[in-house]
Amino acid sequence: MDLVFKDTLTQRRSSLSIRGKSRLELYVCGPTVYSAAHVGHLRTYLLFDTVRRFFQAQGKRVHYVRNFTDFEDKITQRAKVEGVGWRQVSRRETKDFTRMMDRAGILPPDVSPASSHFVRPMIEMIRKLERTGFTYSRNGSVYFDASRVTDRNNFSAEDFLSAHAVAEPGLSALPEANDPRDFVLWKPSRKPAPEWPSPWGRGMPGWHIECFVMSSSYMHLPMDLHGGGLDLIFPHHYAENLISLAMTNHLISRNFIHSAFVTMDARKMAKSTGNLVGIGEALDIVSPGGLRYYLMGKGYEERLEFSLFEAHQAEEEWSMLQATLEDLVRPGGSSGFPVGRIEAAATEILRVLGDNIGTPEALTVLCELARDVRRSGYSRIGRGEIGQARKALLQISALTGLPVLRTGPTAGA
Repeated sequence: MDLVFKDTLTQRRSSLSIRGKSRLELYVCGPTVYSAAHVGHLRTYLLFDTVRRFFQAQGKRVHYVRNFTDFEDKITQRAKVEGVGWRQVSRRETKDFTRMMDRAGILPPDVSPASSHFVRPMIEMIRKLERTGFTYSRNGSVYFDASRVTDRNNFSAEDFLSAHAVAEPGLSALPEANDPRDFVLWKPSRKPAPEWPSPWGRGMPGWHIECFVMSSSYMHLPMDLHGGGLDLIFPHHYAENLISLAMTNHLISRNFIHSAFVTMDARKMAKSTGNLVGIGEALDIVSPGGLRYYLMGKGYEERLEFSLFEAHQAEEEWSMLQATLEDLVRPGGSSGFPVGRIEAAATEILRVLGDNIGTPEALTVLCELARDVRRSGYSRIGRGEIGQARKALLQISALTGLPVLRTGPTAGA
């Protein structure tokens, strides 16, 4: 079954298939590790975890890469406040992020590259761009010259700039740039900031070159699917596409998906503003299954206003649903609930997830299954079919990431 979705770039329904391919290549932009991740981050990674599970449930291989941006001005600033080196901050926050993802039930990527390990290839890539005339230099910085690339098939800078732009880290304005679309490939720096030797002096790579180099190191471009949060469209993914057009004459990816914001008090949840609920904080309040159930309750294209009250409600609903389905496969009591009903639910969940990653619809299917169990007077699966029923419930867990059976593993994890 293909994944049908609305492509962020074309704004049209698209179909993602890996028929005839050995694997699907998925690259998701990971966090900048200067402080703890929040629920908004989790919602983004839950989206792509669901995409991955959708294909894996059909026996397809997904090569999933999610990076860490482990050097950046905010990391340097955090290290200065703490009186430690920037690497110490980034390593600690990387470990914490990984632990939070594991705790939340997000399957680990196949590869988790860190930007600092790819500085040499980044320098080589900038030199190639320089040799082919796609750059210019000002006061020790190297800029990408967007005017040299035809970007009519790229994201619209004009459309996205006002609504979704995030500033280049450490550079709230680029007064030396020739064009608002231009961006830094290399900038000067000195210790205690990260710095490496280069043909342009000691410094560090800019933000956008990082993901292009890391993605091209682990997959063939154009990749099958690229994404992240909505705020990465411009300038980050726009800039990645410009680099890819300059280097390969095609966009970085065939398809793009972006998740809408999580807000709190009607403002975007963000580390930079402190308007957030950390993943660890949320998981101290509700269970991993309850939090996932809550976040899956709205489609990924819709803004989600985070509410502790609604999270508690979701936790209660999830707990009741889990107990009802788990009771089905316990020995004893009256038997008679048809195992085929569970298998049909698993098939239907696969179908609705294939239709624009319909997580709310998948929860509806689960709730209807639990409702049918209650209507049956809580009858159970016959003793001879318990194994078959458990298998179907674990298939549901594999698809949704929800631990339907507390006594068994989440299939696919």
